[in-house]
Amino acid sequence: MSTVGLDAILASQKRNETAADPVSKNTMGKEAFFNLLVKQLQYQDPLNPVENTEFTAQLAQFTSLETLDNIDKSLQGFISLQSSVNNVQAVSFIGKKVNAQGNILQYKGGDATINYKLDEKAADVRLQIYTDDGSLVRTIDLQNVPEGDAQHVWNGLDDNGQAVTGGKYRFTIQALDYEGNQVGTSSYVMGEVTGVRYDNGTTYLIIGDKEVTISNVEKIEG
Repeated sequence: MSTVGLDAILASQKRNETAADPVSKNTMGKEAFFNLLVKQLQYQDPLNPVENTEFTAQLAQFTSLETLDNIDKSLQGFISLQSSVNNVQAVSFIGKKVNAQGNILQYKGGDATINYKLDEKAADVRLQIYTDDGSLVRTIDLQNVPEGDAQHVWNGLDDNGQAVTGGKYRFTIQALDYEGNQVGTSSYVMGEVTGVRYDNGTTYLIIGDKEVTISNVEKIEG
């Protein structure tokens, strides 16, 4: 009778799992690994047992698997703790003035100011505003915009002259110089933080009708 090795049992186990569940995962937990190890001891040939070196290697694999599993659980706990700490720290931004990169508008009706910066004077600047799902609602063309900080007040109308509904919008800035070359642009938000919002693990600072992530904050005052 030949030895029934762990690899053979594992291969048989995978075949059974695949037949029962075609989309089964290609990973194994420590309990399943330990069960296979016990099965190997039960079914091995007493007259031809697994070599000590092979058995020791398999135990080492189990130990490594358990260690990695414990590390993963520790990391998950640390991530949860860090997320909670970040949420608490974000509240401390309320009432402070910040300058941050960002292109998100939380439109609430009326006029909305869009801030941006040009690396050099531009002959043509195109400002486009999109809904949160990516649908274009307004294109605004501007001419002869000076280098540096600039802003445009959007009246909340789409390209058909209809008032848009309140909600989240995003905007992009494109600029060309007088020879048709691209001009570097950036969009930013500046003002007092009035609130904090959490969405799918991301923390947003609310600044008037705009939102920015904490990672995009460049300057804090107050």
